[in-house]
This record gives sequence, C-alpha cells and structure tokens, in this order.
Amino acid sequence: MTDAQKIQKRIRIGNGLIRFAGIVLLFSSLVKFAHPAKPVAYMSFLGYQDGKMFLIAAIEMVIGILFLRRATRATGLLLVSSYLGGAIAAHLASHPLNSSVPIIIFNFHHRYFGALPAIAVLASTWIGVYLRHPEVLWNVNETTAARSQESGHHAREMAA
Repeated sequence: MTDAQKIQKRIRIGNGLIRFAGIVLLFSSLVKFAHPAKPVAYMSFLGYQDGKMFLIAAIEMVIGILFLRRATRATGLLLVSSYLGGAIAAHLASHPLNSSVPIIIFNFHHRYFGALPAIAVLASTWIGVYLRHPEVLWNVNETTAARSQESGHHAREMAA
C-alpha cells in the first residue's frame, strides 16, 4: 500500500467516525424532541425535565450540525467535547431513584454503564477528527518534538 493510499484510507475512516458521531448527536436530539416515554423517564431520572429537555435537544442539534460541517468543525469539536463531558458527568452523578422503569433501576445501580455511549461517541469524535485532520493536535506534536530536541540537547551538554 502506497503512502497516498494510506492517507486516503485514514481520511475515509476519519470521515466515517465524524459522520457516525454527528449522526448520533442529531438522532439523539430528535429523540429528545419527540419525547417518547422511556427517554423522558430517563432524562427525568438525570434531573432534566420539561423545558430543560427541549433546551438540551436544541443544543445537541446545533452542536451536531456544527460538527458535521467542515467549515465549523473546530468549533463543533470543542462544543461536542464540552457537551459529552457534561453528559458523562450527569450519568456518573448520584441521582435519587424516582421510577420503577427497569432501565432507570439498572442505571441507578450501574451508573458507569449509562456513561458508556457518551464515552464511545466522544472517542469516535476525537479519533475521527485526528484521522481526518491530523493537524488538530499540532500543539501536542510541537511540544513532543520540542521536548525531544531539548532532552537531546541536554544530554549532549551533560556528556560534554
């Protein structure tokens, strides 16, 4: 496989992960807008009811659109990271048991499992962006290169 083919494959995988994460966010927002009984009960368990659920759905939709558009992907990436970080924190927090719905009882006793979908989407987001836009980690790469050069320079001084 040539370098050009490897790059094209990396870009295709990155685009797929970006689309996956964006579509999950859009679908999740549509579910919240539709207000089916089980998601409403689950969001109520997390402390989000009525107008808050509508607001969360609207925010999630805007973030998904910003992330899917290449022109606004950098802003979308920051917002997706913030939003999903909050979702993970909400799932890990202790909440009073307010329902006998099986999914709520399960999540009350196993709150780490509730955070897994948000963790998976967040990981897909960052891995996809890194594969599609490797320059996104420019600061990490520069810092690592600078430290390598620094340590090599320091080692040469010590040897002299």
